[in-house]
Amino acid sequence: MLLRKGAASAPSANTPSASTPAPAAPAAGMGQEGGEVERFAREVLEELSNDNMPPFPNYYQLYFEKKLEDLPYDLKKRISDMMESETNTEDEKRMRMEQQLQDGFTLFREILQNVATLFKNVSTMTNVSKRRMQEAKGINNPSAVQNLTLALNNDLEKLTKVLNTQAVTIKTLYTKSAKIIQEVKGETIYDAQYGIFNRRYLAEQVAAEIAQMSKFSHNSSLLIAKLSSKIKNEAGSEKQVALINRTISKLFMKTSRRSDVVAHYGEGCFAMLLKHTDEQNASRAALRLADMMSASHFFIGDKEIKLEIAVGIASLSTQQDTETVMVRALDAMNGADEADETYKIAPSEESDDASDSDMA
Repeated sequence: MLLRKGAASAPSANTPSASTPAPAAPAAGMGQEGGEVERFAREVLEELSNDNMPPFPNYYQLYFEKKLEDLPYDLKKRISDMMESETNTEDEKRMRMEQQLQDGFTLFREILQNVATLFKNVSTMTNVSKRRMQEAKGINNPSAVQNLTLALNNDLEKLTKVLNTQAVTIKTLYTKSAKIIQEVKGETIYDAQYGIFNRRYLAEQVAAEIAQMSKFSHNSSLLIAKLSSKIKNEAGSEKQVALINRTISKLFMKTSRRSDVVAHYGEGCFAMLLKHTDEQNASRAALRLADMMSASHFFIGDKEIKLEIAVGIASLSTQQDTETVMVRALDAMNGADEADETYKIAPSEESDDASDSDMA
């Protein structure tokens, strides 16, 4: 499905925006566990309605957990296991990171203690040297001066050995702490440049959503966008492009729902994981983003630039891994950029299979 710029009018007032895409209809083949959870969720909502309580997340969670206790043991255990699978992984990651940070703090404390000891030894040696120099002033006997020199040399040799030992200890502690910092850095989910999630977190969330789709058979989509090559060339300098990209990231956040995951994919590409959103509603999200971008203008000298983006959309599939889904979205984005189109939808796996069979 392709849409050329200017080939279609803006979405009507009745068309759902990117921030409120219409939910996809439940798949007919939803598994037993998905059906049980769905029925239980409806009962929770009914109970909220009967008690005249608004279906806000906090109230829903309270009623959900309360009603869960009244279920038969087998059903309660299945639902509880499904809920734990959602939280255990994150809790384990957080626990591991906190342990790494605690180990890092311990190493830093040991480094500071060794540095303090080192300074103390240097200070002691400075005082010893001053005392030896003071003793040397009143000595006229060459033999006594020689003995004093030998004593000072012995003191310096002792200090050198102590300092070398402490230097090795500090180097070892520093290496360990640097390794911990790298490990913690590898667990980060935040992109400091744009103030959104990073590619690593996006990949984790896409994988988690694919796992959820295998249980509940809903539709979700991945959207990846970048500043169009035409506008990037007009912007000229990398500094201007970086400023424009910051605007794009802010508009992504402004357009997204709370359930969406907005991330910097890398190299000026921005991604949005649209949960429970099919390709049609993802297309509306792309139009919504494009409209918001076109309303933003940049001035470079006397030249006004109207922002345009190229968007690629890929539906998530339980038959494909995370990397394949992201590559499909990237290829669609690059295709839209080359064809000067607002967005392009990546062929589904069914289309790929059909093409292969036709070629055969």
